[in-house]
Amino acid sequence: MKNRHISLILIILMTLCLAACGGHDDEETTTETEAQSLQPFNRDDLVGTWKGTQGEPSTLTLGKNGSYRDVADFASIIGSYIVDPALRTITVNESEYGMVFVYHFELSDNELTIQTNGGLPRHFVKEVKKK
Repeated sequence: MKNRHISLILIILMTLCLAACGGHDDEETTTETEAQSLQPFNRDDLVGTWKGTQGEPSTLTLGKNGSYRDVADFASIIGSYIVDPALRTITVNESEYGMVFVYHFELSDNELTIQTNGGLPRHFVKEVKKK
């Protein structure tokens, strides 16, 4: 259990370091925001299980009730989330340590990309339930 806490703390520190190193181009952000505002968005489109792609080891589960699970082989973040469709953000309130993460997201069909401000993008594909 102690190793799990140490791993989680190291992951958080690494995320903060990556966020501090990042920068952005205001012109590019404006163009992306304008493009996103043209696309209709339904909050329920985010609900479901999302499997990591492009080297992303996590599986995200976003519940209709606002529950959030981000599970990888070495750590997990469990809590709740709120979506701001105007800003295209997902705010995650982690339950064990009370940490808050804000992700900007892009949603296209069954593909989801989330990214903290200045962090590396994380890519997911929605898992489809078999009937």
